[in-house]
Amino acid sequence: MDRALLLLMLRGGWRVSEVAQLKGCDREWSPPALLVKHGKGRKDRRMSLAADAVARVRACLQQRPRDVPGDMVCWNQKRPSRPLSVKAIPKTIQRYAKAAGITASCPSLRHTFASNLREQGAEIVSIRELLGHAAMSARER
Repeated sequence: MDRALLLLMLRGGWRVSEVAQLKGCDREWSPPALLVKHGKGRKDRRMSLAADAVARVRACLQQRPRDVPGDMVCWNQKRPSRPLSVKAIPKTIQRYAKAAGITASCPSLRHTFASNLREQGAEIVSIRELLGHAAMSARER
């Protein structure tokens, strides 16, 4: 499950709250995508998924314990009867970063996602939509 968290944030630009609220019913396999329901500003958006992210989300769903509440994709591994909290995700990212000997945070993963898109020639407006931003700030222009 932890790898799925990393991939959703790094390869999809997801916010912590969006990952924590992801449900199994929010997925489409053809073409591969996940629906972010009620993201920031209560807006919905459809996010395409890279092949490695699809594989990790599928593996996560197959490993999901029966006592996970509702249809949640991510769960508390110590207490499977509870959903994964918004506080647990940054701790998980920090643990991975420390083990890798790097500095990383949830916001830095989103920033890296946006930077990678920009380096590959994506337009700012498209990146803004993928990140779920309502308006461009003066800094982004």
